[in-house]
Amino acid sequence: MIDLFLKNYDGIVKAFRETNYMMGISMVTVFVISMPLGILLFSLSKDYLLKNKALYEGLSIFLNALRSVPFLIFVFILIPVNRFLFKTSFGNIAAILPLTLVGVSLYARFVEQALLNVPQKIIDRAISMGATKFQIIRYFLLPATVGNLILSFTYTTISLLAYTTVMGVIGAGGLGEFAFRYGYQEYDYNLMYLIVLIFIIYVFIIQTIGYGLAKKFTGKKEK
Repeated sequence: MIDLFLKNYDGIVKAFRETNYMMGISMVTVFVISMPLGILLFSLSKDYLLKNKALYEGLSIFLNALRSVPFLIFVFILIPVNRFLFKTSFGNIAAILPLTLVGVSLYARFVEQALLNVPQKIIDRAISMGATKFQIIRYFLLPATVGNLILSFTYTTISLLAYTTVMGVIGAGGLGEFAFRYGYQEYDYNLMYLIVLIFIIYVFIIQTIGYGLAKKFTGKKEK
């Protein structure tokens, strides 16, 4: 297995960089968009914040629609949008939009659910202290959910890693395309299994980091 890795070292490293490029930009964008969107969803469902049933239902339908379309078809649907925004529908850049939208649909819901799981006594305490809407979110709700937010972001990252494996259909490269092109199509199944092993190790690393951060921040909160 080590000899096989060394033999294909350059190709594997290039594919790994392509995967990380797609993942890196997408996950940063997902976090920036999903955190306020998830908070907004939660706020729109609560009387003591920004209760607005119509707007909440509209956003919910939009997010559910994003998650409902099979990802491969979703990639094809966004080709005209990619051409309009990025002047290309091919390569790493074209992969970022579908990955980001799917990631947003996942993580925004995770943020909303984490806030919904906050004990009612924490909310009652904030209201009784005369906290403003912003203060309720910033100083009471978010600190109570930090561990769940980190774990759910970890899960979203792993999900997007899986989605990157099909981005070869628009020439985005990555480990998934490398395994398919040089492993499966070339009947080099050992190489394909090697890439699978790399994915397993990568997921394990992501999980370890995510669980470690969640434990660290949760421990700080308890102290």
